[in-house]
Amino acid sequence: MELIAFPPTYSEPAGSPFATKSMLMLEHSGLDYTITYLPDPRKMPKQKLPVLRAGTRLIPDSTEIQSYVETTHGIDFDKGLSDTQRATSTALIRMIEEHMYFILYASRWIDETNWQITKGANFGAIPKLIRGFIVAGIRKAAIQQLMGQGMGRHSEAEQMARLHKDLTSLSTLLGDQQYFFGDTPTSVDFSAVAFLNFMLNFPIENTLTEKVKSFPSLVAYAKSGRTNLYPEKFRTPMG
Repeated sequence: MELIAFPPTYSEPAGSPFATKSMLMLEHSGLDYTITYLPDPRKMPKQKLPVLRAGTRLIPDSTEIQSYVETTHGIDFDKGLSDTQRATSTALIRMIEEHMYFILYASRWIDETNWQITKGANFGAIPKLIRGFIVAGIRKAAIQQLMGQGMGRHSEAEQMARLHKDLTSLSTLLGDQQYFFGDTPTSVDFSAVAFLNFMLNFPIENTLTEKVKSFPSLVAYAKSGRTNLYPEKFRTPMG
């Protein structure tokens, strides 16, 4: 299997927490896989990454990748969880990937200071002669998406207040456990570890990184997850 992902950024193994999530699942599965980095996803299904290539088949989206791996290879990433725990896991993943994600997205793409770093990290490989035109169009589309989804309509303070509630929920449910459901990582950990590290490893301090760092248990969890779950060459702990 070949995982196609955005190139590494901010000391993370991919330029998207969704791709990192898929890497963590594949690492944990014990299955053989390779990683191919692709900066431009426009020729990929759904024009997004990650995508898993399995033979001649292309499977887009981290959730669909998980379903394919579980169905095809008989792996249950949530083995041993009760029905209630599985329901809790699904709800947490949706919160992380469909709410916290858009707060992260807005922080990187709307705030002008953060955008300058995001632009350099994500699009530096595009030839300078055409970079400005292409990147301006991509950013405009991203902001339109954030406005349509709704998060872009909230002030930064309102976004951080929402994030605070999400992080409080994660911190409360994690407690003093190594992972959300004990000593073994499950689906929610692959998502939470990937997203928290992606938030924390931005090159400059900003309101989002400060908010995450105000939850020491989640910072410790992210560092531990990086050490134990990441592909080996990316396991260096955060500073």
